[in-house]
Amino acid sequence: MVDMIANPAAAASAYANMAKTAVASDGMSSESAAVPKASFGNMLEDVARSSIQTMKTGEKASAAGIAGTMDPLAITQAVTAAKLTLDTVVAVRDAAVEAYNKIQGMPI
Repeated sequence: MVDMIANPAAAASAYANMAKTAVASDGMSSESAAVPKASFGNMLEDVARSSIQTMKTGEKASAAGIAGTMDPLAITQAVTAAKLTLDTVVAVRDAAVEAYNKIQGMPI
């Protein structure tokens, strides 16, 4: 059988105190506990930076492969990741251009 709470305000106060204690024990204040909201622009920027870094890694691996200073498996993995990244970027670019062209062709 469920026990009934005699004083709901006291229960709410106890809950709030426990929440403050839990936050304080983690070493976080209530301001730092808030997660910043991610925007679509930030997501695109992160993806673009990651794609550029993957391409640079593939280029360095390719150069190391020519020089013979890198493991062939690592070279293959880096170049394959760069190729997949390039294919993805091209597909997204093509879709964006197609969407732009459709918008331009819409009657006003």
